[in-house]
Amino acid sequence: MDLGPWTDARVIVVNVVDMVFTMKMFFVITVMLTFNNADIRVEREYKQKSFQDTWSCHEFIAENKMTLLLPHIQAYGDNLRGFEFYCESRYAEEV
Repeated sequence: MDLGPWTDARVIVVNVVDMVFTMKMFFVITVMLTFNNADIRVEREYKQKSFQDTWSCHEFIAENKMTLLLPHIQAYGDNLRGFEFYCESRYAEEV
């Protein structure tokens, strides 16, 4: 039976739904750095660890803030004016 454009639309919807179910969300730590005498911001992503939920991500930040910040203090010294840590979601395809 020929359903015309409905067949194509349904196939597209099924493919999109399949794609959603094969994507896995996780969280990473990012830091935004601001500097003295400059209107620039630098954002960096912490690559050594990812998290299944925001709570565990924020907990890790709270327990390891100085360890996370130290490399930036060493790299930028007195030029570093401020920082803010974030937990950002990412998506990856499950294997």
